[in-house]
Amino acid sequence: MKLHYYPETDSAYVEFSKKPGTETREVADGLNIDLGADGELIGIEIEHSSKHLDSAVIEASNRERSRYTQA
Repeated sequence: MKLHYYPETDSAYVEFSKKPGTETREVADGLNIDLGADGELIGIEIEHSSKHLDSAVIEASNRERSRYTQA
């Protein structure tokens, strides 16, 4: 499982599998799930995530992302 945070859209994505998603379903306002071809849960997208997630979680995700984007 991996958490991705995108500050430009204030959205978070919880990735459960590297498999491609074939279907996205909105399960609640601002909450979408991606499913694989076999119905397997691939990921969860949380819009306006700073309203729902603890800031420490978002900061940790940003630090992890920075580690891989630095030259």
